[in-house]
Amino acid sequence: MKETVMDDDEIKLSDYIHVLRKRMVSILLIITVSVAATGIVSFMTPPVFESKALIMPASPQREQGGMSAIASTFGISTAGTSNVSEMLALLKSNILIERVINKYDLVPVFSSKGSEKLTASGKTWLVIKSLKELFKVKHNQKEGIIELSAEFRDPAIATDLLNYMLIELTDYMSSEARRVAETNRKYLESLIDRNADPLIRQKIYSLIALQIETAMMAEVKENFAFKILDPPRASPDRIRPTRKKNVLIAFVVSVFAGVFFAFAREYSENAKKSKRTAKGENE
Repeated sequence: MKETVMDDDEIKLSDYIHVLRKRMVSILLIITVSVAATGIVSFMTPPVFESKALIMPASPQREQGGMSAIASTFGISTAGTSNVSEMLALLKSNILIERVINKYDLVPVFSSKGSEKLTASGKTWLVIKSLKELFKVKHNQKEGIIELSAEFRDPAIATDLLNYMLIELTDYMSSEARRVAETNRKYLESLIDRNADPLIRQKIYSLIALQIETAMMAEVKENFAFKILDPPRASPDRIRPTRKKNVLIAFVVSVFAGVFFAFAREYSENAKKSKRTAKGENE
């Protein structure tokens, strides 16, 4: 019984080998065409490089002596100089990218073919969509670090894009902080004459001093909203296409495809022969 099973297995294995030998030319043709086509496409595809930067949001200022509670009483926020959620939202927003596009005149650089007939706003919108696909923002909550990356065919342009984004992020957040501090200061100054209580007036003066300090820090800009841990820098190695990997994957897939084709073709021919044989016997 065991010998019969072994004989059947050997027969089946020999049949498989026979089919592979019979269809070897077709299998090799499939492998060669697939690998060659993948290699040609990979070499013809423009390389894409990636530039990365690491930033750390500035630590929020902590007021002493219940200053936050007093400020909230007057309807004023004494939040820190930076807000991580706000920073992440800005980095992913259209407004920051649009500021970069307008300031550095990037519409001609990133305009796609066929956009000549569009209006200026239409071209800008297309460039905004293109740049949002190039930018990536990752937030490491555990370490409190934000990683920025940009991908482009030219590594120098990818690095410039990140530099532009960081410059505009600094300008936007510092100008917004100055605007809020100036508004708060004017509002607090208007409260001084309406409060006769010396203690309240002293608290108001302290809040005014805090707003002036915030405005001065925002004016300096350096490390106001965030600190650059690793400045934008592009890797000399492309991130895609990965030519060797693509060719290897094409080879493996084409081997399986070739073997599948060989057995499918053999099965189809055997089925046709069986039908012809059965038809001849019936006649």
